[in-house]
Amino acid sequence: MPDTTADAPGVVLDPLDRRLLTVLDRDPAGSIASFAEQLGVSARTVARRLARLQATRVVRVMGRTLPGFGGRLAQLVRAEGAPDRVAALARLMAEQEHTRWVRLSRDATELMCGSVTPAAQADEALQRLVHDPRLRRVRVHELLQVWGETSSAVVSPPRDLDLTDRRLLELLERDGRMETSELARNLNVDPSTASRRRRRLLEDGVLYFEADIHPAAWGTTADAMLWIRMSPGRIGELGAALRTHPGIRFTAATSGECSLVAHVVLPDGGTLLAFVDEHLSNYGVQDIDIVPMSRVLKRTR
Repeated sequence: MPDTTADAPGVVLDPLDRRLLTVLDRDPAGSIASFAEQLGVSARTVARRLARLQATRVVRVMGRTLPGFGGRLAQLVRAEGAPDRVAALARLMAEQEHTRWVRLSRDATELMCGSVTPAAQADEALQRLVHDPRLRRVRVHELLQVWGETSSAVVSPPRDLDLTDRRLLELLERDGRMETSELARNLNVDPSTASRRRRRLLEDGVLYFEADIHPAAWGTTADAMLWIRMSPGRIGELGAALRTHPGIRFTAATSGECSLVAHVVLPDGGTLLAFVDEHLSNYGVQDIDIVPMSRVLKRTR
C-alpha cells in the first residue's frame, strides 16, 4: 500500500543507518551478508538495522516495472497556486489509487505528483485539478522515456506473462525483499519455481528493484526537482548521463515545455549549484527551473 505518512522519517538515523541506506540504494535486492561485508559489521546488526528502517518507513524496497510498461500512461503533474488551495489538492491527489507519489515545493505554492494509469482510463481527479479556477497554472507532462536503475528495463514484455508472473510482480512490488519461501507460499508453487520465475522476469527486463528512501533520511538540504529545457539532439544523452550520478533519484524525458525532469538530492545548495554547472553544461541546455522540495504527502508505490 502507498505510504501517506509525510514530512520526515519516524526515527533518528545515525551514520551506520545512512551507510546502510547507501549500499541498499546501490543494490536493493542484495543479501544481508554482502551488506555486512561492505559495512564491516555483523549480519545480525545489518538485519536488525534494516528491519528498523523498513518498519519506520524510512526505506522500502520494491520490485518495479517501468512506468509505461504494458501500455500504461505515465504522467507528471505540476500545479501552482495559493498554499492553502495547493495543499488541499495535494491531499486529494494523495488519496487517488493511480498516483505514485505526491509532494509540495518548499514554498508550498506548487504541487507535484506522478501518476500511472491504463491508457484508456479517465482520470477524474486530474481533470478536476486541471480545471480548478483557483490555481494559477497546471502543467501535465507525459513521460516519454524513463532512465531506470538498469538499462535493460523494457516497456513491453518479450513474451506473454501468465497469471503467476503477474502475481509475482504484485508481490514484489509490495516487498521487493520478500523471501523466496514466502513468495512460493503466496503463489502456491515450490520455492524453485518461484526463484526461477523471478530470475526470468529480471533477465527479460520486465522486473528491476528500487529502494524508495525518504528524502529526509539523507540529512541533506538540497532536495529539488530540475525541469530542463534543451534543444533536440542530445536529450537522450543527457538523460542517460544524469541517471548515473549518485545524487539523482529519478530522470525522465517529458512532453510539454520541458525536455527532461530530474529529482536530485545533494548535501547543500552549493553542491547543487556545482552539480548544475558541471553536469548540465555542453548539452544544449537552454533553461533550467530548480524547484526545492519539501512535504511528502505520498510515497512511491
